[in-house]
Amino acid sequence: MIDDDTGVSAIPDLEPLVISAPFGNYVKPRGATPTLGTFTRRARAGRVWRILKTVRYDPFTRAWVNKIGLRNPGIEAVAARVRAGSLDVSRSVLSIHGFDDAEWFELIEIAAAIQPLGIELNMSCPNVGEIDWPPTLFDRAVASGRPVVVKLPPVNYREMLDQAMAAGVRTFHACNTIPVPAGGVSGKPLKPVAMQCVREVRDRLETIGGAFAVIGGGGITAPSDIDDYARAGATHVAVGCKCFNPVLLVSHGPLRPLLARAAAMHTDDGATP
Repeated sequence: MIDDDTGVSAIPDLEPLVISAPFGNYVKPRGATPTLGTFTRRARAGRVWRILKTVRYDPFTRAWVNKIGLRNPGIEAVAARVRAGSLDVSRSVLSIHGFDDAEWFELIEIAAAIQPLGIELNMSCPNVGEIDWPPTLFDRAVASGRPVVVKLPPVNYREMLDQAMAAGVRTFHACNTIPVPAGGVSGKPLKPVAMQCVREVRDRLETIGGAFAVIGGGGITAPSDIDDYARAGATHVAVGCKCFNPVLLVSHGPLRPLLARAAAMHTDDGATP
């Protein structure tokens, strides 16, 4: 919530391991925080077709590429399910993306009204055009009364980071996929880029003090990857590509080693520095 003394947005109940959107819509293991979305102001149809057409895996580089482009039912569909009692978002982060100023502000208002654990501003999907945002976006998000996460792009994020920090945002997700002509690259090639982003964000946050969270994500498939992110300065980790596994729809067993290692990040005797 909002710290009345500082105006800082924080998420005290964020679990050490976060399930990135869109996987958090379907994969919700105990001990992890799912991220639902990413939702836009209006529905964007064609999700299944875009998945079949664009999602590819390169076993040589261990990279995933997709050009899904935020296909989703729209924020109103989510709000309707919450009002009907068929969806509980109180333990989930809700990810949103606006295409213009009005959409961003409407999304924040609707998302805040259904009271998720936090609101993630997905700032940089590579499949929906240039990165742009209203000058007052972060101030409006913090003023909504819900904790805020800013999901940063892999490059050219410093102006965005400066504005978000000035508005009081103290939780950042580093980072989104790498833009290429075929779409967004995730998996192992993203890991060194994301870790560098984690280092810089952590260094900046430490200069102002107080509570903060840096969620590191990209290429996490084994506990050793979590160790690497912890050494880079992440306080939490996010998994995405690991969830490209249909087994997770019926059993969360493949995630248990990652859940245990992430939990160790928040204990005095944890294995990660």
